Amino acid sequence: MAFGKAFLLSIAAFVGLNFIFTIIYYALGPSFDTLFTNIQLRPLIILYYLFGSIISTPSLILSYTIFQPILGSFVLDIFLLWLGFLIPPIIAAVLAGRFGESKAESFGAWALTAGISTVAVIIAALLSPFTLTEITTLYILASFDQLLIFAIISLVINILFYGFFALLLSKIEYY
Repeated sequence: MAFGKAFLLSIAAFVGLNFIFTIIYYALGPSFDTLFTNIQLRPLIILYYLFGSIISTPSLILSYTIFQPILGSFVLDIFLLWLGFLIPPIIAAVLAGRFGESKAESFGAWALTAGISTVAVIIAALLSPFTLTEITTLYILASFDQLLIFAIISLVINILFYGFFALLLSKIEYY
């Protein structure tokens, strides 16, 4: 039962925070009209808006949130977009860690959240050419094959990187 609770809280926090940061990005950057037009004309883009931060590696996120502002190319809406790619996985992993009864449950709940999120983004890119174009433009990729490889590598890195937070905050300690 604890695994299910940890997983559900983790995925709910992940999806909710991604949605909130997407709204903040469109409020400060482009406009809500762009957001609503994208959703109305291409409904599968909502999967990317809800799960998209999982296909970004932590090194890419940190380069945009820390190093780009230091180098002098600070743009608030882009900064918040990448910050929105950093915060939801951390909070989701922390919730998985706190609500799992063992380290294996905590790590497994986070890994399942990351896996389902990656599959959702890949399905959205596979079924919607517009979503594929949006993702490949953001990550400077050329095709769906490159996106698939990038997403799988990113999934493994994210499971290990953010899984550390789930393991760190798990209730049971081994001595």
